Amino acid sequence: MRLQTAVEEYIEHKRSLGMIFRSQAVILRAFAKAQGDIHIQEVSAHDTRKFLDGNGPVTHSWFGKYGTLRGFYRFSLARHYIAQIPLPSSRPRPPEEFQPYIYTRQDMRRLLVAAQRKRKCWLLEPHTLRMLLLLLYGTGLRISEAVRLNLADVDLSAGVLTIRESKFYKSRFVPVGTDLLKAIRRYIVRKWPAVVAATAPLLETRKANRVTRQQAEKSFQWLRKEAGVSRSGGPRSQPRLHDFRHTFATVRLVTWYREGKNVQRLLPHLSTYLGHYKIRHTQRYLTMTTELLREASICFERYATPEAQHA
Repeated sequence: MRLQTAVEEYIEHKRSLGMIFRSQAVILRAFAKAQGDIHIQEVSAHDTRKFLDGNGPVTHSWFGKYGTLRGFYRFSLARHYIAQIPLPSSRPRPPEEFQPYIYTRQDMRRLLVAAQRKRKCWLLEPHTLRMLLLLLYGTGLRISEAVRLNLADVDLSAGVLTIRESKFYKSRFVPVGTDLLKAIRRYIVRKWPAVVAATAPLLETRKANRVTRQQAEKSFQWLRKEAGVSRSGGPRSQPRLHDFRHTFATVRLVTWYREGKNVQRLLPHLSTYLGHYKIRHTQRYLTMTTELLREASICFERYATPEAQHA
């Protein structure tokens, strides 16, 4: 069997199980293209290592590609397409875990001010870029979920966003706060003063095309630099658009601690809101900032020394 045929069969198999399998499919098709029109048995461990290493330094993407190829080759081995798995026997040392950046209110103000300035060379208009930031900051949506929103997915009367077929083809309703709802309403009235199709994307480029994730991330990197939102550690450690999701989760926990809420009981609600299948998927977003540690410490002290509350 040819490598490309086996790759497509594997992708179809994973999607039949309910997985979107989008990024993995990109990796596998890139792998098949890099090897050329050959049989699956002809791929060597050297070939796979060359694809994994690429031309740059080792990043976490190396291990993402490795895991994707391992799943594909296990599938192929079980179906007797190959006699052995051609993956390298040794793996490089993983890089340090990326520390998410938690945006402060001051950061957000600087970004929003910078987003209002008109730049003809940018892909997104100022009001569209501003809407993207507010959506991510106020809801914790995944970037892919935000850019896939259509006008029909925004219920202004109920104050709810409909997220359709996200990870594992799961859909969910995301309630939004009053301030964000007002911002969305103003944005829609400004961008579409006349009636348009409900299937129109909420976020469009200057050329009236749906904003892609790559365009959103590229535009944000330009905006972040102009707003002066950065940290030490070099280009690879700079704040990302995805960090708004971490920020949302962390801020929500800090708020609950300050309000004296039972955080452990409310954590499943946060997990559902973020669209996670298991609570452990939410835990990786809960960055232990100084503020969060302080609030958690105060909460623990109240629990451990209840008599202090009555002193």
